[in-house]
Amino acid sequence: MTTAVERATVDPAAALAAAHTELHAGQPSLNTLAELAQVTEILLAQVGLLADQLTEARLCPLTGLPTRALWLAQAEEVVATGPSVLIMIDLNGFKPLNDCFGHAAGDAVLTEVGARAGEWARGRGCAGRLGGDEFVLAVREEPGLDQAITALRRRLIAPISHDSRRLTVGAALGVARVYGQTPRALSRALHRADLRMYRDKGKTGRR
Repeated sequence: MTTAVERATVDPAAALAAAHTELHAGQPSLNTLAELAQVTEILLAQVGLLADQLTEARLCPLTGLPTRALWLAQAEEVVATGPSVLIMIDLNGFKPLNDCFGHAAGDAVLTEVGARAGEWARGRGCAGRLGGDEFVLAVREEPGLDQAITALRRRLIAPISHDSRRLTVGAALGVARVYGQTPRALSRALHRADLRMYRDKGKTGRR
């Protein structure tokens, strides 16, 4: 399919300069107006292409989940709606599994964990992948949320089938309620959730 960019027969800069001159003189020609229409089509096509590229860059190519920047924007929307909770997730035993069975097995685990986290968050809020084997969720407060988070942990560590193997990893979770409805409140809750995740993992500080 031929795009507007491929159909370009005018120099956008030259066309805009000519149009500026003629419009300033108050006598734009039909040819100039036609070129302006073509330049507009070219620019709109380029904007659309850049928008698609930006969207792809903000999604994890492996899990399809938002990466940090897009997730933060979505989480701010969740937090702005009212009381909410953040959940940080780090997989236990992922590196040994990846080293033992290979990157394809590791990718399979990340893909499935991302799918499970995303499905659990659907209707509650949003899920994202921060990188490596770390995931994060922002969800609205709801009755029975603590029990739902316990079920989430069980779901994340359920065996994953790959290449005739049953792969298993653990999951450390850090849960923090967001006190406020602002980006700053979200940032503070992220910090608390991160610390609690590492406490759950049995470590101090980041790897």
